[in-house]
Amino acid sequence: MTPDTQPASSGIWRRDMLILYGATFLAYANISVFFQFVTYLGNIGIAPGWFGPIIGVFSAVSLLTRPMVIPFIHGGNVRRWLGIGTAAASASLFAYSIPCGLWGMMAIRIFHGLAFVVLGAALMTIIVAHIPRENSAQAFGILAIFVLIPNTLIPPLLPFLNHILGGFTHVLALFAVITALVYPVVLMIHPENTASRTPTAQNRPHFREILQNLKNLSICSLLAAMLLLYCGLALIFFFLDGYGHSIGIHDTGFFLTLTSIGEIGVRLAAGSIFDRMNKIRLSLWTLAGLTAGYALLAGASSETVFFALGIVLGLGWGIAMPVFSSLMLDISAPEFGAFNTNLGQQMYQGGFFIGPFLGAWMLRKWGFPSLFYLCALMTIGAAAMIWIAGKASKHSELTC
Repeated sequence: MTPDTQPASSGIWRRDMLILYGATFLAYANISVFFQFVTYLGNIGIAPGWFGPIIGVFSAVSLLTRPMVIPFIHGGNVRRWLGIGTAAASASLFAYSIPCGLWGMMAIRIFHGLAFVVLGAALMTIIVAHIPRENSAQAFGILAIFVLIPNTLIPPLLPFLNHILGGFTHVLALFAVITALVYPVVLMIHPENTASRTPTAQNRPHFREILQNLKNLSICSLLAAMLLLYCGLALIFFFLDGYGHSIGIHDTGFFLTLTSIGEIGVRLAAGSIFDRMNKIRLSLWTLAGLTAGYALLAGASSETVFFALGIVLGLGWGIAMPVFSSLMLDISAPEFGAFNTNLGQQMYQGGFFIGPFLGAWMLRKWGFPSLFYLCALMTIGAAAMIWIAGKASKHSELTC
């Protein structure tokens, strides 16, 4: 049975999607294992002043190299790239056990960052080829849950694993083996169903075609909306703890637990609704709720309000992120669906790179509340970009 003849009713729980959810979990376990990385760096004699650069270079590599990598990955060669990415990401975890000093560790982090870019981009290309268009928002929501699960399950297990395996490098070796399973797991999908349904997606796009794709106002506006959304998310992630302490709330980690509950809960309970609604209008209403949540957080004066807003923001992020990804798939030419979805992931990296710089500057000048007013302003900007994307779209069902 070819992709064109698969029944539309097979949906998000058919065999190939379940395999890809599992592969996503295995892939993101590769980075969730680094929860205790700072402690390990101290134990091997790295000076604390280098902890930030060593940790941050992983994301910097992703930010710089993903746009250069994704044009080379397409339906015709995606399995080869997935094999390369899986092998490299697995090897990089083994490499951390090599005694190498500061610059050797920096080189390993750069190699690991590049390996994960290749692995993630190839896996997303395969996912886009299989994701059911009629349920794409729900499918992206479920996919995001499988990205979150490793961050929830693995960190609490690390002390136990360190104890029974005899140290952090042995734990990394275990997860290197787990990472190596990504490729054989994906091979369980029949090859004829791995390539995109559009023949032109079997070849690398020409530079002229890429430029033409990026001149699409809907695409550019949606990418800008994603960047603004993720900048706001990054500000919450990096600066919430300091803000909580400044207003007398110390258990700020519970706020992020509540946001995760909100994200997962809304995707499970209401994910099927996302695809039945006008996604532009749903995005605008969701962004309005997030704007209000950020503004209220700036003036939170009690634990009750503070933690309630964790649920509010989690619900907003839980809707916005999969719906934005689904919109990207809807407005993209079929042959650029995977390329543009990977660019959307690049906006996540961009937000977590730009957000902390903006936040640190705002904090020095105007204090913590200004950060959350900035989040609100950026979310209004994201809403404006979504409105433009809807107006510029050629798809009548996406117009505002």
